[in-house]
Amino acid sequence: MSTGVLILAAGAAFRMNEAKMLLAFESTTILEHIVAEVKTVKPDHICLVTGYYHKEIVESIDTAGLFIVHNEHWREGMASSISRGIQEMIKKYPALSSVIIVVSDQPHLNSKVLDEMFALHNKTKKGIVAAQYGKIAGTPVLFSKKYFNQLIELTGDTGAKSILQQHKTDIATVEFSLGVIDIDTPEDYEKLSGKIKK
Repeated sequence: MSTGVLILAAGAAFRMNEAKMLLAFESTTILEHIVAEVKTVKPDHICLVTGYYHKEIVESIDTAGLFIVHNEHWREGMASSISRGIQEMIKKYPALSSVIIVVSDQPHLNSKVLDEMFALHNKTKKGIVAAQYGKIAGTPVLFSKKYFNQLIELTGDTGAKSILQQHKTDIATVEFSLGVIDIDTPEDYEKLSGKIKK
């Protein structure tokens, strides 16, 4: 059993007009916080998919222990980053048995949620373990090896939602109420910054 985490940080964040994953959060940046939480779980492998802000990311974060994949086709949408990341991880780590896909704009992601996902996967043997916030099942989301080919074949900008919709009976969920908070616009970040100060 070889576990992995795939961190997606390839987008251009046009609505933010800057690298939203590198915005300040607590005592670090959003992306560095996410990487630190992922490392705390101690998965066997961590892959970071970069794109538009590749240079800025690799120059500003500690890349030790990370397998960096530069997705030059980031314009094709999130699916292209998932596909590229999974393909490169399989090549480098052929024994990979499960991957948690994490996005780089959920600032409240924490190691507890990721630990619960790995534990629930082992307990239930479900092929998918998704985070639950409200009525939404979404990221972070764990996929077992049997879904790798479907992840590789994804297209568009909706990520892996289609796979979740097709396999509802093979999904277990972990409560992550703060997962509903993501950073897409300056207003989102202002709200986040206000909550941090409080």
